[in-house]
Amino acid sequence: MTKVVVASTAQWAQACSSAFVPLRVRSSAPGFQAHLEQQRLSPQVALTRVTSSASEVYRSADMVAASPSEDLLLSLQRSGAGVVSQGESVARLTPGTGALYDTARPYSLSFPAQMSQVVIQVPREALPLGTRGAAELTARRLPPGAAIRALTSLAGVADAHGGGNTVGASPAGESEGGEEMADALVAVLRAVLSSERWDEPPALSSELLLTALRAYSAQHCADPRLGPELLAQSHHVSLRLVQKVFARDGDSPAAFIRRSRLALASTALQRGAGVTEAAVRCGFTDTDSFTRAFKREYGTTPSAFRAQGGAA
Repeated sequence: MTKVVVASTAQWAQACSSAFVPLRVRSSAPGFQAHLEQQRLSPQVALTRVTSSASEVYRSADMVAASPSEDLLLSLQRSGAGVVSQGESVARLTPGTGALYDTARPYSLSFPAQMSQVVIQVPREALPLGTRGAAELTARRLPPGAAIRALTSLAGVADAHGGGNTVGASPAGESEGGEEMADALVAVLRAVLSSERWDEPPALSSELLLTALRAYSAQHCADPRLGPELLAQSHHVSLRLVQKVFARDGDSPAAFIRRSRLALASTALQRGAGVTEAAVRCGFTDTDSFTRAFKREYGTTPSAFRAQGGAA
């Protein structure tokens, strides 16, 4: 995960340009401050949490020509207000809303006061723009509703995890379970953009719902509160439906969550964590149940696994 804290617009322009595409920043706010945390979920999909003082961030035509890009960005407003402008379209954002914009064309983001957002970055080729094209979909306000809830729950912005699990971060900087999370985010975005009405729940197939549920489980398994009921609530579906989509794959939500925790714990043990520390960090409420589950899954105890350097 990349974390940047700045105290000037010049530094903020550099940070935003590095995280997204070349951008310029203007601000008259006294004591300007901003920070971002970027989590690379896959080589092409990133999730960035942004907070800043009042400012305007813009990408001009000359910047587009000098640094072409085919990424689309979706801003989900967490606090404060904002305005997304692209072409002749303008989207006014308040907490719980969002807007898509295209890095291949000039755009501007204006924030009159302190604000925070989550920005999802995906390649254009991953989304079904169809005959409408990006121009009809960008700078269009995505209102509060099921679509936003689905996206924010996947992005993990509604709970205290913030950046998600970093216990199992990969050497390349991608998070453990990141590929599944990236697939789930893209799947929900595809469903949202394919819908004629953005205020209705995105029509996810059972396969896409299962992908979303697995990704969320992998991302939040360190939370001991996570179970089938919370998993259903976070995706605004019934517990029965969650159990049904897992059963179609010969699995259960409880078993998948347990395996996700054990995989995270095995990584922690390989990196030197003690047995109790690994259990607590990875969502188990007591060491005994962790040891029993670990031995059933890997055929050895956590302490023996750790002593052998992670060789089960």
